[in-house]
Amino acid sequence: MRMPRPKSPARMHSIRALLLSAGAVILNTACAAEDPDKAQPIPDPTSTMPTDLVIYSPAPPRIMLHAHNVQLGEILSACDSFGEVQTPPIALPDSINEINALSADVRPFHLPIVTTLDFETAINQTAPDWHGYTKANSDLRFVASLYDVSFGILAFDADIHSPQDLIGKRIAAPPRPSSVRWFTEALLRDGWGILDQVELVDLTPPELPGALADGSIDATSWNIMSETPQGFLPLMPPLLDHPTAHWISVDDQTVTQINSANPFNTESVDIAAGAIRSTTQDPSAAATLLSFRQALAAWSDTPDEVVAKIIDCLENAEPDYGSGSGFETDRWKWPDLDIALIHPAAR
Repeated sequence: MRMPRPKSPARMHSIRALLLSAGAVILNTACAAEDPDKAQPIPDPTSTMPTDLVIYSPAPPRIMLHAHNVQLGEILSACDSFGEVQTPPIALPDSINEINALSADVRPFHLPIVTTLDFETAINQTAPDWHGYTKANSDLRFVASLYDVSFGILAFDADIHSPQDLIGKRIAAPPRPSSVRWFTEALLRDGWGILDQVELVDLTPPELPGALADGSIDATSWNIMSETPQGFLPLMPPLLDHPTAHWISVDDQTVTQINSANPFNTESVDIAAGAIRSTTQDPSAAATLLSFRQALAAWSDTPDEVVAKIIDCLENAEPDYGSGSGFETDRWKWPDLDIALIHPAAR
């Protein structure tokens, strides 16, 4: 049974507008003492800095998404404010569940990178049982959006032109638990209404080329694409070299249906013509896929000075990930972000 999505009275349509509104950031004095998220003055940096951090990357090693997250750690390591910064590749929900097993003095400095599927569902413990969080993480807080990831179904059968053409086909997807698997099932079930009419084949990325070569799959959801200043680049470029590889676009109705049926929100993202095709394919082809944004999160007891220094370090860096618009612009890109869920030092 799907748990109902908690309603927030303060859903944000414009983060910047709210930040400029005194009513959005100044708490009533009578309630301030009861607010565990109330921002405190940043203490003298020499008191606790430099600080060691562990940032959990929810992506397998040796792929682009993990490389982005490693670069994030390298940027923070290069700042005088931080000591050692580790970025272990640990998938969601395991990363947050492992952090919860740590001692109270260590936990605030172990920070997960979350997806749009996993942020509020980890807070409210509303993910599917097979992608379960061991507790409701009510103290999980948003720090900054890092980069977008586009998600969809890449078909290899030339006769597949629409979602209905996938009926009876074999679609490669990661085994449970996996955020990509969760998104795959949500798209096929809630967006297109065909989950019970397709066969999902559990495969890992190294197994995909062989499965494609021997004809045991017709499509896959694995080839997610990561945002870079040069556009969206695929997780597995060789899959796009298949002579009939093509994306099945999503429309606004699909996005609406997915959001209505799930405890998370997503958006659509346009993939520019020519940006995702190999030279063997039609360079004029474009696609509209689903947004699968990635963000850095912290905990309500992660010190304000740590979060503020993270933001300061990233603002002064020029990472290879992101849209190229700059960290200060990109860090607020998150669907339906609730200001109450932002770490006080990030507001």
